[in-house]
Amino acid sequence: MISIEKIYNYIKAKKRCNYLSIAKGLQVPYNKSKQLTIALKEMVEKHKIILFRDNTYSILVPKGTIEGVIKYSKDARFGFIDLDEENDGEKVSYFVPGSSFNNAYTGDFVKAEVYEYFENSSLKVFAHITEVIKRKEAKIPGIIELNNSVITFKPIKNDYANTRFVINEFKIDARLDDLVLAKICAWKQNELHVDIVEKVSNISDPLCYVKSLLAEREMPKGFEKEVQKEADLIPDKIDPKGMKNRVDFRDELIVTIDGENTKDFDDAISVKKINNSYYELAVHIADVSYYVHENSEIDKEALKRGTSTYLANKVIPMLPEKLSNGICSLNPNEDRFTMSIIINIDNNGHTMDARLVQGVINSKYRLTYKRVNEFIESKKRFEDQSLNKMLNLAWELTQKIRKVKLSEGYIDFEIEEPKIILGDKDQVVDVIVDSSGPSERMIEDFMVRANEETAKILTKAKIPVMYRIHDVPSEEKILTFKQVMNALNIKIELDSMNLTPLSFQQAIEKIKKQRFDSFLQIMFLRTMSKAVYNPENIGHFGLASEHYCHFTSPIRRYPDLMVHRAIRDVLINNDRTKIEHMRKILPTISEMNSEAEQKALQIERDTNDLLYAEYFRNKIGQSFNCQIVSVLKFGMFVEFENKTNALVHISTLSDDEYEINDDSTAIIGKNTKNKYRLGDKVAVVILKSDPINGKVDACLVKNYSDYFSNIKQNLKQRSKNSKK
Repeated sequence: MISIEKIYNYIKAKKRCNYLSIAKGLQVPYNKSKQLTIALKEMVEKHKIILFRDNTYSILVPKGTIEGVIKYSKDARFGFIDLDEENDGEKVSYFVPGSSFNNAYTGDFVKAEVYEYFENSSLKVFAHITEVIKRKEAKIPGIIELNNSVITFKPIKNDYANTRFVINEFKIDARLDDLVLAKICAWKQNELHVDIVEKVSNISDPLCYVKSLLAEREMPKGFEKEVQKEADLIPDKIDPKGMKNRVDFRDELIVTIDGENTKDFDDAISVKKINNSYYELAVHIADVSYYVHENSEIDKEALKRGTSTYLANKVIPMLPEKLSNGICSLNPNEDRFTMSIIINIDNNGHTMDARLVQGVINSKYRLTYKRVNEFIESKKRFEDQSLNKMLNLAWELTQKIRKVKLSEGYIDFEIEEPKIILGDKDQVVDVIVDSSGPSERMIEDFMVRANEETAKILTKAKIPVMYRIHDVPSEEKILTFKQVMNALNIKIELDSMNLTPLSFQQAIEKIKKQRFDSFLQIMFLRTMSKAVYNPENIGHFGLASEHYCHFTSPIRRYPDLMVHRAIRDVLINNDRTKIEHMRKILPTISEMNSEAEQKALQIERDTNDLLYAEYFRNKIGQSFNCQIVSVLKFGMFVEFENKTNALVHISTLSDDEYEINDDSTAIIGKNTKNKYRLGDKVAVVILKSDPINGKVDACLVKNYSDYFSNIKQNLKQRSKNSKK
């Protein structure tokens, strides 16, 4: 019998060798060559050695065990296990070849052995899954099809590309071409048995893939009976008993200013000039805390959701409609309870004093951003002269407030985003740039000032606050930012060790004067830290605020509701016994709300990506002018005039072999030295649109003919191979 140990030691000494070298080196006689073949195969299976494509072997060095979630690649040929730990700020991730899945499926929590080996003088690492610790319980979206007279389930994504699905049972009524959710009931090697448990839509529905994503992510469709039952008990009109200790603002000229399609109005404003010496800004916010009490069914569901989620075709609300669009919404000509902040502001835009009160209002006008923008920009007046006067004062005040904020270091990134236009049957009609005007900025300025002053009042009163914090950009991010700017010949002076909002803002403004393209806006945002909720205050870097919390949107954000409770219970009712309770719950609730916010943002982005891809599905073969906004190892992302993106994969650059440069600002041809840099304007052709995964692929117009020639050549080769 051939010694496994001898084979291992020989390969280790040689570092890399083929079968003949091993047989010759170990002097294996011809009649024992089969034993050597079996031994080598066994060593490969047991991960003692690795077999390369050129039929050479190298040893594998075990480096320990890891546990994590396996995520398949798009074509399920390989995967990655991501760990929670970080290395230099980067998530630690291990490559898993398809041969090492070992009956684990994407999303499963697994245990794996990590191995190292050398290939072409480079140290390589991979993981081999040894155990499935916990199966992914999520439901799989797919389509009911008929194949060879057999009803089958076909997943819409490639996560299970090499897997056969067997329908065990239909738990619901489903027809052909229905998009459904399947629940795994048995796992076998390359075969999954599933129950069909939920109908999502039909593939004829323009929004079927959006609905599929929402169902897969378990986004709520409505409210549970217990929640709705509790909401139904809430009156449609304000309760006279609730008027006690409220300031009556019903005779004041108070207005709401929102989007044309807004249905829930949680903020209203009024502006006065007092004795011609200072301004009185009143920000009135829906008093949700009066109706939603801690640990009620509505409250528990609101905490679970954390925020409303805004999609192209609808809103998934945090609160039942009875509250969000009804008694809590500051609808015109309706009496509504509010939590109000009255801020006195001097002629230079600085706050003189502020006070928080419980109020009751009756909004006189439901104004839109569009109409108020016409008032500001085109001097298009309203019939009510008192309204004209108030809006003039509001515009006058906001310019003073903004001047103060800019002097403190407030950063206005001026980000433009795509807006999806849906038709009457929910089909994507267009994608346009959603730009904001002066009225949007005015309301933003008023809300920021209200949030700042609320945080200051609560902090001064030593009341626990769920702050909205935004940390200073990390030194690593600033260094990367400076390197990219220098590579693009954009002059920048920035001291990462002594960074302040003002110094960062001044650097941004200097860059804007040299160049201000979309890719720079993206770079600015990537440099910033992520804003989160936290009971410990470190300030808000982006807003240049020492104290900041969310107070102005309790209909759609749970943190605002928490702030309102602190105001009512402790500041107004002086119940100091609540303080310890608040201190105890705030860390957990802050973390929950930060996570809920990120989940909602991701859902919004992902559903929008699906619809952007749907938009481009009818534009395959068309050419567009665009700008390179991101450069990666596998290609470059380009941005169109409507602010949507497509990937130009490096494989489509057919005139040369391209690679990314050291500072990730350009892709450069090895032979031609052709260079595609961040910010370059290019013309592309849409190649492919994937409305299931929300991806759009393009190639440069100059490479379009070569791309198709290569495809035809590959098809011919496949055809030849299939005939052999």
